[in-house]
Amino acid sequence: MMFPRRRVIVALAYGLLLAAALPGFALDVVHLRLGALAGPGWSAQAVSVQLNWLDERHAGLLLQTKRVALPEGLGELTDITLSCARAQLTATELSCAQGVLKAQSTVLERQDIQISFSYQLDSGRIDARLLGLRIHEGALAITANLSDTQWQIRVKGKALSLPAVTRQLADAGVAIPVVDGRGQLDFTASMNGVASQLNEADVEMRLLAAEVSDAAGSVAGENLDISVHAAVQAAATGTQVVLDMTGRQGALYIDPVFIEIPSQPLRLNARFDWLSTAQQLVLQSFTYRHPGSVQLEGSGRLNLAAAAPLRALHLEIRQAEFPSLYDTYLQPWLYDSALADLDTAGQLSGSLRWEQGKLSHVSLDPVKLSVDDREGRFELEAINGRLRWSDTTTPARSELAWAGGSIFRVSLGATRIAIDASRDTVRLAEPVAIPVLDGALEIDDFQLEFSEDTALRWQVNGLLKPVSLSQLSLALGWPELSGKLSGVIPDVRYDDGSLEVGGTLRMRVFDGEVTLRNLKLEQPFGLVPRLQVDARADNIDLETLTRTFSFGRIEGRFNGRIDGLDMESWRPVAFDAEFATPADDTSRHRISQKAVDNISSIGGAGVGGAL
Repeated sequence: MMFPRRRVIVALAYGLLLAAALPGFALDVVHLRLGALAGPGWSAQAVSVQLNWLDERHAGLLLQTKRVALPEGLGELTDITLSCARAQLTATELSCAQGVLKAQSTVLERQDIQISFSYQLDSGRIDARLLGLRIHEGALAITANLSDTQWQIRVKGKALSLPAVTRQLADAGVAIPVVDGRGQLDFTASMNGVASQLNEADVEMRLLAAEVSDAAGSVAGENLDISVHAAVQAAATGTQVVLDMTGRQGALYIDPVFIEIPSQPLRLNARFDWLSTAQQLVLQSFTYRHPGSVQLEGSGRLNLAAAAPLRALHLEIRQAEFPSLYDTYLQPWLYDSALADLDTAGQLSGSLRWEQGKLSHVSLDPVKLSVDDREGRFELEAINGRLRWSDTTTPARSELAWAGGSIFRVSLGATRIAIDASRDTVRLAEPVAIPVLDGALEIDDFQLEFSEDTALRWQVNGLLKPVSLSQLSLALGWPELSGKLSGVIPDVRYDDGSLEVGGTLRMRVFDGEVTLRNLKLEQPFGLVPRLQVDARADNIDLETLTRTFSFGRIEGRFNGRIDGLDMESWRPVAFDAEFATPADDTSRHRISQKAVDNISSIGGAGVGGAL
């Protein structure tokens, strides 16, 4: 049978007072076997008390018990001895100014702990203080005020081993990564409540870590100095928390994000409610400030019992600075994509919203934002304007302008575009002309479609105004060509990584015409792009063509075809080709010796001999 703590102590205290007051009795030593005791979250077995009377009001106190079970996650104490050389006993109070508590546990090594306490006989209030408690390579000081109506506890920890603390918290069921390495934790915690119910808590922590990481390598830190303050308040529906975190120095890795704390402190402030029954976290507000990188504000809601916890999020981007935002927070999530390796500059502000776990609103305002692919595939300089999208059928107008750029190192001029975007469609609001080298790409129609159920697809119709082949070939790293490139871009479609031309692509080059049919380009921005096309060349001027290369001079004209051209990584792997002089060609036909020799080296001696 277990007895409540207060009833046992009251009976003990009044029994001792009675024994001291009875005339004719001399009780020098009193032994009491109390058996089992219990309180909110704890229990003790085989409790015994011995008192050695010193005078009418003082006695030596010795309390022993074999085992005390602590609240869940804290383990148990064994072989406990509480001794007080001079306990004071009055009509209203039992107290000890200098006592010693000895105990052994899975967390604590065997040690002597200084303890002082007092017990008010009328109210049942207990005040206790423990000093010199060694734990996790550090020290604890505990002050407790306990009564039948409420309790207050203050704990101060100094130089606790961070790896040991994380292991202890994980064993107690706290979702926290267990780390190894060198790190210390200082903290102060003040708590109050009734019975097993926590009403309020105020916790301040400072983490100093030279080098720590978890076993999986998903969390790591170096030279960290981080402070955390948390205020916890119990409410009718759950628990309210106000959290403030300040990072003063160091580097922190939380897979896949690596943060180097700048000279100005990094700060996180949040107010949230934890609804334990529903397993929901309601984020009332938060701010995150990373100087030189990003400043965020927002609110949201998480359902931790759901497979996709994010239910709602409203994120305000007050200020974002590139390249820090990209390098720190965006690039780690863009691995193995066309945006994985960029040089960036500029600023960005705006807002993002998620509803029912889905992105529902985008409003971004770039200011002189520049992006440059380090592989040389694309570049845009000084992007300004506004980008709008919402998960509705009503189009939202966006306007963007840039000062210049390039596609595969082919330079683009200053451009302004207007687009209308709705739930799963983006359309060009008005025709646009994009300067390309000394020509222009005129786009009359463009439509982009995307959704969760289908792959990305787009369609474009346009016209390429004459572009210098000399400038184009130099930009692409080809031998310098002469002439102009122009043509119609008919019904070009992209669907799930594959680009196809619906009609015939016509280009004016080398004083003739080249037409491309059945053009298909797969994974144009991938590691191994593949091109398939049927090509026709009509009335091409050979002198203009051969002048471009160190091949030798050939005069005349030719027609040709290349059917089934298949290229991987821009290298041909198969084709069927035929070239011939046009039947109606009346131009002079001549070939230099250098050209003859080069043709011989390609086709063998038989070809040279035939020539």
